[in-house]
Amino acid sequence: MRLWLTNFPGGSLSPLLLTVFTVLLMSDEIKSQIVSPEVNGKAVTFRLRAPRANEVSVVGISGRGKQRLEKGAGGIWTLTLNNLEPELYSYSFEVDGTRMLDPSNRRVKKWLTCNSLFEVRGGLLHEKKPVPHGELREIIYDSKTTGTQRNALVYTPPGHDGREAEWPVLFLLHGYGDDHLAWKEVGRAQFILDNLIAEKKIRPCVVVMPYGHPLSIDLKQEFDDYADRNIRLVEKDLLEDLVPLVRKKFGASASRDQNAIVGLSMGGGQSLGIGLRHPGVFSRVGGFSSAAAQGTDEEIARQFPDLQSTEKASHKLASLWFACGRDDFLFERNNRFSEWLKNRGVDHTYHVSEGGHDWMVW
Repeated sequence: MRLWLTNFPGGSLSPLLLTVFTVLLMSDEIKSQIVSPEVNGKAVTFRLRAPRANEVSVVGISGRGKQRLEKGAGGIWTLTLNNLEPELYSYSFEVDGTRMLDPSNRRVKKWLTCNSLFEVRGGLLHEKKPVPHGELREIIYDSKTTGTQRNALVYTPPGHDGREAEWPVLFLLHGYGDDHLAWKEVGRAQFILDNLIAEKKIRPCVVVMPYGHPLSIDLKQEFDDYADRNIRLVEKDLLEDLVPLVRKKFGASASRDQNAIVGLSMGGGQSLGIGLRHPGVFSRVGGFSSAAAQGTDEEIARQFPDLQSTEKASHKLASLWFACGRDDFLFERNNRFSEWLKNRGVDHTYHVSEGGHDWMVW
């Protein structure tokens, strides 16, 4: 049909006929579009049209390893996996040794490493449920620290009108490979908050998800060289630009008892560092798979001068909590930091779980 349209006798079609033929072409393309992934209960089927490929596999699904697809009619490769536990999964195709996204799947984890996503539902905390929902908005603010405009996500709970100046506030920081949108699109923070509030397991609160890269990522640098320089700007921007804005615009409480900070990976290192350096601002500090402070005892101590007083610092925090999976590449780093805190007499909870550096753990 495309060739016929291109060589249509008489030179051109009327606008109406051209529209009709365009719709017909689109319909043909839609009909030929394969469905991948197709989720049925705890089973998922992957499909990829690759007639010239010699081998196609699905990789990256936690606990499943590399799974080969079978080639069928029309060069469409297919694989069905059964008995998947409810979770939000990420994966990629590997075609003759080359990684690629699933071209039929618009759901993508799109940060430093891109992967396709699918969900097996089963009543988990991060699923969207029929409960009252808060509002999630992206704000752009002027940062005096960086001299630029910066982005952040702000969650406000059901019933929030901004006039009450006593809302508890949590600052939620993302990882090295992510941006501020990760907690929305993969972490599902807004649904977790909605569900916990509806179940009356937490108080309604404002949650702020800043963009944690005021310095551009330089992949040629070692992570810690970048992170050490980056955290100085994150700390200054958060305390001097973002905290005052959130208090003024969203009614967040200025009381340290109502302020908390937590993060994952790079953001976990940021939250532990900023929180422990500023116990007058935050009463609750936490981290998941954190890039925690490291080095000799003296080098770590220099990062936290407030912990060097003769008084124990533990009374200054209502909660210091962090966790790591046994298979996480940061596991020993978190063990070491926990030991350092114990030796300093700083009360904290260090939770060790199974799993690695993965959203399924967080």
